[in-house]
Amino acid sequence: INNHLKAGGDAGDIERRTGGCLLLEEYISQNLASENVILLGDLNDVLTDAEEENVFKPFLDEITNYQFVDMEIAEGSSIDWSYPTWPSHLDHILITNELYGEFNESSSEIRTLKIDEYLDDGWSEYEQNISDHRPVGIKLKLGE
Repeated sequence: INNHLKAGGDAGDIERRTGGCLLLEEYISQNLASENVILLGDLNDVLTDAEEENVFKPFLDEITNYQFVDMEIAEGSSIDWSYPTWPSHLDHILITNELYGEFNESSSEIRTLKIDEYLDDGWSEYEQNISDHRPVGIKLKLGE
């Protein structure tokens, strides 16, 4: 499930992201309860907000069912964050418990893809021609 949640920091924007997360969690739990689900995209909020103001609370409260696999990136150095000019980590990958085993395999990876490091003019070229966000990628070892 690819998403781009509402950007911005005013109360209405935060309310839309919060409502979006509630609806997404409801949809997944009601329609995809036993499916391998990956929800990802520019979710336009940080995972590390305090619990009472965290728009991702519907997922964070259900750790037996959902995991933000990029949490270590969010809690780590700003060097690895997806939105370096803010700086913040706003692009996330959430998996459902059906994929926990695959994610826990030693060959699985999660990282921010620093494509700008491969361009002649670095970040300025990337931001001008591609995006102001870096993608976050996941590699899973799926069933044999």
